[in-house]
Amino acid sequence: MITKIIALSGFYHAIAWSKPSQLAGLLYFSLCLLGGQTVVAADANKPALFSILDTRVSTETITASALNPTAGNNLILEVQLTESLDVPQQAIYWQISDAQGVPVQQVYGQAQALKLKEGHYHIQLSIGQFTLHKELAIQTDVVSRPYFKAELGQLAVMANHTANWTINSLSQTNIKFAVEATQYLEAWVPAGFYEVTPTYSGVARRQVVNVLAGHLSTVTIDIPVVQVSLIAVENNQPLFKPVAWTVFRLEQGGERQHIGNYYQHSQGITVPTGFYEVIATHDSTVRSRQFWVKENTINKIILAMD
Repeated sequence: MITKIIALSGFYHAIAWSKPSQLAGLLYFSLCLLGGQTVVAADANKPALFSILDTRVSTETITASALNPTAGNNLILEVQLTESLDVPQQAIYWQISDAQGVPVQQVYGQAQALKLKEGHYHIQLSIGQFTLHKELAIQTDVVSRPYFKAELGQLAVMANHTANWTINSLSQTNIKFAVEATQYLEAWVPAGFYEVTPTYSGVARRQVVNVLAGHLSTVTIDIPVVQVSLIAVENNQPLFKPVAWTVFRLEQGGERQHIGNYYQHSQGITVPTGFYEVIATHDSTVRSRQFWVKENTINKIILAMD
């Protein structure tokens, strides 16, 4: 022991006293030697006090006080997203329910830190039509960090005319949704194949698109629509009086699909190509006519109300 003290005493005299940080380190080293201890480097297999300094260590749960001693949060929600997709924070929705399925908290955003009572919970992540579910046991003094990764893409569809849309997943059985009366729509969906169907005036067009994870997939569908002019006349002159028009689309097999009702003496409508019937009513006079609508043609349907 005396030998150690003499050796260390001589070593201390060689230190510049203007460097207190070096002196503190040497004093710590000396105390370890005097106590018969060995100084070791931090290792990933050592307790959390050392492992938190090592970036290689990734744990599902860590001590709450070590993460944030003041907030008291015990649940961290975060989803991994592909950098190529700019997902709005308000589109990322978390819903947390208790063991009985009763919702206890809802939050938005890619990352959230929460404080929950100890117990079992169901966590649902929703981004558009994409969903993930996890069951989790929460402890009061432990921070839980479940792993969420969103394998989703963005689907953008457009038609040359306002239509009612149906999007049906061919890769997953539980994804099917509809959007009405729009020419353009966007949706966040899981990666996979989708059948996109716009419908206008009873005419549907179908197209299959493959949505890749982390990519924007665009679809443009052309619905062949044609302008049709409905004109009521009397004595070969335009009838400047209200006329009730009812238009039907005639399908194969004799089925009649109602297209719309209109109330001008001269009415312009836009319909897909096909076979139609129009019924015009003025006072007690009723006239009807069947006609074809073809592309690249002038379609004027004139009914005499004499």
